[in-house]
Amino acid sequence: MEKRARVAILLLGTIAIPAQQSTPEFKAETNLVLVPVVVRDAKGEVVSKLTKEDFRLFDNGKEQAIASFAVEETSGRVAEDRSQPDAQAAGAANGTPMVIPARYVALLFDDEHIKDPYPGGEPPPFYIGGPGDLMFVRDAARKVIQTLKPSDRIGLFTSTGFVSVDFTDDRAKIEEALSKLRTGKAVPYLVPLRVIARQVQDEAYETVLVFESVVKRMSYLPGQHTAILISPGLTEEDRLDAFRLIDAAIHAHVVINSLNARGLVARAPGFQTFQHQVTDGTGGTFITDTNDLKGGLERLASAPRCMYILGFSPQGVKPEGSFHRLTVKLREDRNLNIQSRGGYTAPGGSELTARSSEHSATAKADAPQYSETESKELAKALDIRPPAPAAPVGELPKPAPAAAAPSAPAPAVNDEMVTTEQPVTFRVQTNLVEVPVIVRDREGRAIGSLKQEDFRIFDKGKRQEVAKFAVVADGAAAAPAQTQTPGKANSAAAPAAGASPSTRPATAAEPASPTHFVTFVFDDLHMLIDDIPQVRAAAQKYLSTLLKPGDRVALVTTSGQFGVDFTDDPAAVIGAMNQITPSPLGEKSLSGCGAYVSYFQAVQIDREVGLHPRREDIPKSLGLRVAVADYGYDNALQVIRDAYTSGLQESRNTLAALRAVVRRMVSMPGQRSVVLVSPGFFIPFDLQNDSDDLMAQAIRAKVLISIVDARGAWTNQVFSACQNGASAQVMRDKIALRDLEGHANTDELIAIAEDTGGSLNVNNDFLGGIEKAAAAPEYRYILGFSPQDLKLDGSFHALKVTLASGEKLTLQARRGYWAPKHPEDEASVSKQGIEDAVFSRDETHGLAAEMHTRLTKAGDQAKLSVLTSLDLKSISLRKADGRNRNDVTIVAALFDTNGNFLEGTEKLLELRLLDQTVAGLTQKPPVVISTDFDVKPGTYLVRLVVRDAEERQVTAENAAVRVQ
Repeated sequence: MEKRARVAILLLGTIAIPAQQSTPEFKAETNLVLVPVVVRDAKGEVVSKLTKEDFRLFDNGKEQAIASFAVEETSGRVAEDRSQPDAQAAGAANGTPMVIPARYVALLFDDEHIKDPYPGGEPPPFYIGGPGDLMFVRDAARKVIQTLKPSDRIGLFTSTGFVSVDFTDDRAKIEEALSKLRTGKAVPYLVPLRVIARQVQDEAYETVLVFESVVKRMSYLPGQHTAILISPGLTEEDRLDAFRLIDAAIHAHVVINSLNARGLVARAPGFQTFQHQVTDGTGGTFITDTNDLKGGLERLASAPRCMYILGFSPQGVKPEGSFHRLTVKLREDRNLNIQSRGGYTAPGGSELTARSSEHSATAKADAPQYSETESKELAKALDIRPPAPAAPVGELPKPAPAAAAPSAPAPAVNDEMVTTEQPVTFRVQTNLVEVPVIVRDREGRAIGSLKQEDFRIFDKGKRQEVAKFAVVADGAAAAPAQTQTPGKANSAAAPAAGASPSTRPATAAEPASPTHFVTFVFDDLHMLIDDIPQVRAAAQKYLSTLLKPGDRVALVTTSGQFGVDFTDDPAAVIGAMNQITPSPLGEKSLSGCGAYVSYFQAVQIDREVGLHPRREDIPKSLGLRVAVADYGYDNALQVIRDAYTSGLQESRNTLAALRAVVRRMVSMPGQRSVVLVSPGFFIPFDLQNDSDDLMAQAIRAKVLISIVDARGAWTNQVFSACQNGASAQVMRDKIALRDLEGHANTDELIAIAEDTGGSLNVNNDFLGGIEKAAAAPEYRYILGFSPQDLKLDGSFHALKVTLASGEKLTLQARRGYWAPKHPEDEASVSKQGIEDAVFSRDETHGLAAEMHTRLTKAGDQAKLSVLTSLDLKSISLRKADGRNRNDVTIVAALFDTNGNFLEGTEKLLELRLLDQTVAGLTQKPPVVISTDFDVKPGTYLVRLVVRDAEERQVTAENAAVRVQ
């Protein structure tokens, strides 16, 4: 039984006021239709690296806008021991590293249709299974479960319900359950065929219901979900049941695979329609062509390495329960095989009414509760005191009588509670624009002594209020971790509110902890052969001679052909670099010699005369004149269209690769640097929002993207000795076009570097450029502002940062941002983000929050305390109505060793601080918020998620605790 508890603590300037408490609900109704898609090449290998723009989705033949896009991949992790050292010394806690369950496999045995022999000789057509089928698949399952990994959990379920074992890592328990499997009852002899047919169909319906409940059960488990339906086949006349199971599986992220229990003995092939539907609809595989049942089960026990989840909101769907056929296509025909959901059934009117009623009932049950004790403790930790009652205008406060008799103190009157008692009425600002700024003196040294009032920021020439200010000292030496002596500050008792949990002292035997993460991104989609040797040699020299013990390096290529994850072994990265060659998507010269049409050129032609120009359009477009001079009119038209298509995809893939790198680095501690080695690439207007999203994501993740121009000090290619001659007019056109193209490609490199606070190297000193790019500036500032009266029109907003003093210093700052085109529902974004983080096992550190655990025992009772250390001085605050605001959500959840969610508590910390309170935070240690659970003996996985509303930053950590 889940505990439904949620505590919210409101800190209001000078007093803590009512807080709210309820259990986190991880369900949200929506009309979003999810469509799993698996793409394979001619060899059957799964194709990754596709983007949202690669897909087209059709509902009953009508193309739909893809509203959501996700790529699902999995990996196993180990939860750390985060128990406090003093607690272990006292024998109260027993923390231990634990392999986090990463994959759940449900064996669904359709024993209802694997029947005893038919007593009347030749069985009817729909009597399809027999005892031999059960024997072979059971033996195969026994062998397969012995090959599973420690992070795997397996469950066994039957359609009759006779045998059922929940997910476990106890292989012996599964083996025992397999020995208990029995065939279903035989159909009575001499019963009319219509009766038998009705019975078989009823059995099929019950089978679907049983397996649907198993799928829904898996929705509460983290990691990879795979269900294997082992059946000889079942009749399914009503496809609504099949698509209902598909819906449940998609929302639970379950891939349903199926194995024909009869192997190559196939009777009544029409009875396998159901398996085909559910496997295709969930991205699974249906094996029907082998007697190697063990090999088949091993194949099915794993989900596809990469699956795309497309989502769309059907427009104008009538609540009539009709079936909608879905079709997924790729925008470009690449001879790839697409496996996707075949359709869905629109909800009926009664179903919509039931959903609405259920949602209303849930909302009423989620009533807030006030946590007075914890609010007072946190207020005390921050020296927040109730204000004195306000005196009437023109009067002084009256002193209290000296001889007043002691009595119970009256509740403090809060003169600011009116505007904050109902936090639901506050409009949360989600459009905070962050601007990294680096200030250097005449010698090029970064300056870190400036304050918030020293800066002026302008949006389209209009001055903005700097609502956020932070100084990041990336290049400075990190302060040594402070440790406390066990038995003193780290006693067995809970730390007082405002005290930080102690850190674990490092031992001399520990290797150097990684403190600096560098990812080299080679843009092989745009590089030419001549671009690679010098910059590669410089990167390899840097790796061989300049890496420090705390450095970790990784390699990524924008084509996705080569990659090395973070490692302290430079040889692994150097070896991969040797394999890098130009890998463009389109047909073009890899040397830069000869005629070509660039993506920039194709875009300019499209803007000026379109992609289907006429002969009379040639004088109107510079790019078209050059293309026709190189290829002739007829050939030029196809070359232009090919260049446009391949160039657009190359630019998309480059941005997607950089976003993936930033997402990967957000969980890395210490400095995070990306070195992009590229000759430049063009970003058209249609991709500007994608580029802006990359900048914003990098800024939030504190990732610096620096640029090393692979061309070095480049010159116009028209002057290359390998180029053919032409008339004077054609040469002038080519020179003008290639100059524009070169500067446009460089412009995106400059924007990426300046907007994220990175460096830019455009000369031939490749080693110096890489060394500078891999290092972070010693100081940088993060300014933030919320644009006033921002129009959601998708327009570009130019930014300018100046110093109030007018001092002669050099400023590097973000050049601008793109306004959004539609508002975001913050409540939905927050809810979904928290749910995803709780059931994930990825660790991220976007906020200055840290988890520790403490276990205390009194007799047979044990209490597990999850301690969240939160440094409030590093939390972004938004100034509004004289208050400094932010809402911080803290979720602590318990899972068992099989990944089952046991209970969770959500705490909402609503900050409404006065300026004097904020000023005092600099002298305060992190506050500690405790979440307590009553626990029984066993091993638990603890998951902590902390998220703030202003910047949507998330910290998520895992811990393992063993209760003896």
